[in-house]
Amino acid sequence: MSIDKRPNGQYRARWRESDGKQRAKHFDRKIDAERFLVKVKHDQLSGTYVDPQLGQMPLSRYAEQWLERMRPTWRPSTAAGVESIVRLHIVPTLGRRPLSAIKRADVEAWAAALDLAPSTVQTARQHLGQILTGAVEDGLIPRNPATGARMPRIEANRPEPVPHEVLETITTALPSWAQVAVPLALGAGLRQSEATGLTIDRVHFLRRSLRLDRQLVTIDSRSPEFGPTKTPQSNRTIPLAQFVADAISAHVAEHGTGDHGLVLHLPDGRPIGRNRFGRIWRAARAAAGAEHVDYHDLRHTFASTLLSEGVSVRAVADWMGHASPMVTLNTYAHLMPVDEDRGRLVLDRALGRVSGEDSVRTVNA
Repeated sequence: MSIDKRPNGQYRARWRESDGKQRAKHFDRKIDAERFLVKVKHDQLSGTYVDPQLGQMPLSRYAEQWLERMRPTWRPSTAAGVESIVRLHIVPTLGRRPLSAIKRADVEAWAAALDLAPSTVQTARQHLGQILTGAVEDGLIPRNPATGARMPRIEANRPEPVPHEVLETITTALPSWAQVAVPLALGAGLRQSEATGLTIDRVHFLRRSLRLDRQLVTIDSRSPEFGPTKTPQSNRTIPLAQFVADAISAHVAEHGTGDHGLVLHLPDGRPIGRNRFGRIWRAARAAAGAEHVDYHDLRHTFASTLLSEGVSVRAVADWMGHASPMVTLNTYAHLMPVDEDRGRLVLDRALGRVSGEDSVRTVNA
């Protein structure tokens, strides 16, 4: 390593890579050149050294390479979602920046400027962090600047059951061929893509159960198609409540089944894509004066009703397709009965004698 002063007044810092190749970088001040070489030496000794020239690759170019490498490992719907976030919310702001020039403050400023819901900002931050982690693993930058970046705070949104009268009003506002969507979510806890992907062969009327092992996936502007469920735990068997069975039977009797035996379908039998369903639902809730009610809220109502009536968390988690009962507890614990009186009674009956209650009574007598 050496520093020499150039004819133009700048200071040239020179060092060698592990392969013996010489590198150089110029500085206006000698002290800056000295500090740089000290850092190079430290990084080389600690095994974190990265050639500064490699970090000059623009984020946009590396993001393309990262997406190309990761795409085969994702489901088509996941790939489409990640690519949309990268294309619309990451590249426009940070795409031209060299990887090595992106600092934690840049990540925080970028996130703060996103005019999106906090949860969507968190998703975008997650994908940016994954891209930068890939750059670290590929030896382009020494560390991930997104690590530890402060993000907008997400206020906890505690789900509450939808009142029956509101559900009835929304159901009435829906087209008759779409009304079965309400009991599918309300009485079986199906997600929208699961409801639109349910086929009649998955409904077992005699066994009074409903089998979920796929969903209807809409990718970009393509026609909806069957795909795997959200997670492996989403493959599940759900008890079929009588009112749900009756609703499905009445719906099929009036509207028949659609393509591939779909229960919920367009009047011509075609599957209902995500965007089409969203427009239908928003129109119905607006007509009912319930703009705040999302279709997913019916799934919350399914879970909260079961828990409030004492059904075990384990069973509800299985029927909801949650990864673990902890997900169910974290989401719906506030809706479970407190049972203080029941708790006192159980403790008195089971442990009252152990505590010496009888001896106290004898002494007092």
